Amino acid sequence: MVDELEVLKQLQNIDGQLYHLRREKQQAPQQLEQAQVVLTNRQTQLKAAEENVKSLQMTQKEKEIELQTREANVKKLQGQMFQVKTNKEYTAMQHEIDTLKADNSLLEEEIIALLDQVEEASRMRQEEQKRLTEAQAAFEDERRRIQKLTDQLDAQIKQLEESRQQLLPKVPPVTLELYQRVLLNREGLALAPLVDESCGGCHRRLPPQVINEVYIGNRLVSCESCNRILYAHTLDGPQ
Repeated sequence: MVDELEVLKQLQNIDGQLYHLRREKQQAPQQLEQAQVVLTNRQTQLKAAEENVKSLQMTQKEKEIELQTREANVKKLQGQMFQVKTNKEYTAMQHEIDTLKADNSLLEEEIIALLDQVEEASRMRQEEQKRLTEAQAAFEDERRRIQKLTDQLDAQIKQLEESRQQLLPKVPPVTLELYQRVLLNREGLALAPLVDESCGGCHRRLPPQVINEVYIGNRLVSCESCNRILYAHTLDGPQ
């Protein structure tokens, strides 16, 4: 039984490492997902900046076309002034022209303001493009890092699995079945040492009879609380 327990402890050491390595490998893609979120956010920000530039440019174009139409109307009215026959008609037409010119002046100011807005929006678009480029580079760096880490983890897992296979024939089938069942249900920890008369896995205090049986070592003893297989720090008895 002592030899059997020693093999189980070696197996537990391997399985404990395998549990943590597999968990690390499982969590690795989550780190890449975080970089993807940053990248997607930058893409969204750039798209919004581009749409803002296009919207302002479209508004500017519409204002410029409107101004051209208004200026054409002014010229048309100015040409018609020579055809009026009374001072009243002349005054009315001059008033209309002055009103159009005043409106055109305001429209020109709006266009100038839009030019400034387009310039600022274009600058912001360039900044967002720069941030996106940086986010893309960071994502690729993270992707390569994750791939390298995954390859390293796979190599370590493969090596440990080979060592594990060498130990399995040394464990009786019934014992191995018990060990595997506890291992699956207890997050990679099927064995637990005695720690101050308590289970080192769930920390529940153990009855004296259970403690004695663990030290005697005639059979495998499990914790009544967590079902982990118990072992003493030394197989020769308490120090």
